Order: sequence, then structure tokens, then C-alpha cells
Amino acid sequence: MAQNTLEELEPNFKLSPEICITSADAKACDIEVTLQWDSVTNKTICIISDYKDLKKWCGSSPDIHSLTVNISANRDIQFVMIDKDTHETIAGVKLKITPASPPQVRRRYRNPWSLF
Repeated sequence: MAQNTLEELEPNFKLSPEICITSADAKACDIEVTLQWDSVTNKTICIISDYKDLKKWCGSSPDIHSLTVNISANRDIQFVMIDKDTHETIAGVKLKITPASPPQVRRRYRNPWSLF
């Protein structure tokens, strides 16, 4: 029974998009991501991250439920939602940065010469 109570308090913390694919020539991924969360029992939320341009962001009121960030990164970025007052970790999401695979070189399966 207690487990159901914990699940109800668990916020719905989402990242959109969750994956960014870098182009073959550009090593960094330039993207606008949106973090969204449900109301967490009227708590004011802070978002902390290992991204260089967003170390910590705090909402000004419990009514704020999203944050949009422009990102330019070449590695995965972790976002963690914490309670502004208690600094307790509430949830976390990760933006995955995936390098584009180089184009495959097509190989001819027949011999370059012909007898006919």
C-alpha cells in the first residue's frame, strides 16, 4: 500500500526531445529542449544540470511546470529536479547525444572484370 502512495507523489518529469543526433561534420548538437513536470504538491522546483550554461535554475513559484533551454553539447546531459526549499532530489532525466554514423561505403560484390 505504501508503494502506491510513493508512486502518486512521483512527478512526471519529461524531456522533449530525449535524443539529439550530431551531424557527421559537426561534433556538437545544437537543440532546444523542453523540460516539463507535473505539479509536485505545490513545491517550488529547481533544475540542476551538468550542462555548462545551466548549472542551476529555480522557478519563481509552484505554478511553473516547464523550462525551455537551448543546448549546444557533445556529450550526454543530466537534468535533476530538486525541491527549492529542502534541496531533496525529486526526479531526473538525461538528454542523450548520439554521433551520426559515417556513411557506409558500398562494396561491389562482383569482380570488376567480366569474361563476357
